[in-house]
Amino acid sequence: MAEEWRGKHLWIWQLEKSGDPGEIVKKSISLGLAGLIVKAWDGGNYWSQIEKIAGLAREAGLVVGAWGYSYGTNIKGELNAAKRAAAAGADWLVVDAEVEYENKSGVEKAKQLGDAFRNSFSELTIGYTTFAIAQYHPGFPYKEFTKWCNVVLPQVYWGEFKMAVNTALAKTLPGLISYGLPIAPIGQTFSSVLPEEIILFGRLAKKEGLSGISFWDWQSATPGQLNAVGSVDYPKEGKPVVSDYAKESWEKAVAKGILDGTNPQGVITREMGAVILDRLGLLDYSTVPQEMVDELKKQKLITNDHPTRARITWGEFSTVILRLLNKTK
Repeated sequence: MAEEWRGKHLWIWQLEKSGDPGEIVKKSISLGLAGLIVKAWDGGNYWSQIEKIAGLAREAGLVVGAWGYSYGTNIKGELNAAKRAAAAGADWLVVDAEVEYENKSGVEKAKQLGDAFRNSFSELTIGYTTFAIAQYHPGFPYKEFTKWCNVVLPQVYWGEFKMAVNTALAKTLPGLISYGLPIAPIGQTFSSVLPEEIILFGRLAKKEGLSGISFWDWQSATPGQLNAVGSVDYPKEGKPVVSDYAKESWEKAVAKGILDGTNPQGVITREMGAVILDRLGLLDYSTVPQEMVDELKKQKLITNDHPTRARITWGEFSTVILRLLNKTK
């Protein structure tokens, strides 16, 4: 499945207040955008504005996302509107789920919406956007949306949070990483945020290895804010490169939720290693009996005797993992 969220995107809420579709497309190219994310439904109401810009944008090489606000009270209507958006030329879909899901019925509504969308869009990328800082919204069903979406686009509006850009991202990422989806944060281009803050947001997201970012929204952005988006240096094209020797193992690790599928050649930090070990269930043992290590030798995963507290190199660790994967084929 393609990763349409990659690169730098801008959101469009009301097309008629954003400008002429042709001029928007030209400006998008000059800003170095990978795509546009255009509103196409609100609840069960279809917004036909996407039909005015989708074709022009795609002809210019832009990726077109269609987004809609979900209330969870008219699943069939939302589904039908999303179908019309896809037929109008949307390359991918984004569900905007917020306060209407932050209650006791939220999990069930998210499940019903997911069943409907995945049954109809099995080959289409689907993302969801919502509150950025998960710890502030314990009642929101992040886990349920994770089950059927391909990417999460948290609304990191640092100006609204009254936070520094780096603080807002630092509070956002840890709470969402644990769910295992790729993260493509939305930055702020409205209100009084400064151009240098917009550029910093892009630089910090890139440093974190996030493959995509976007900004809300076109009609609210000042010329200075739009130009700042253009100054954000973000890769526009190409999927993450996985070396041939690692492709099979990488795909297995992503499919099992051990890795999130982003930045395959990035450096593993100690904290990342801790998360991976935890996902594998390897941190649940207070001590490892010698018998378990000896069993590794019996199973020919290691060749020599080792004490339980012996240190190993990355090369030795990789060899054991590869042998284990070969035995499970």
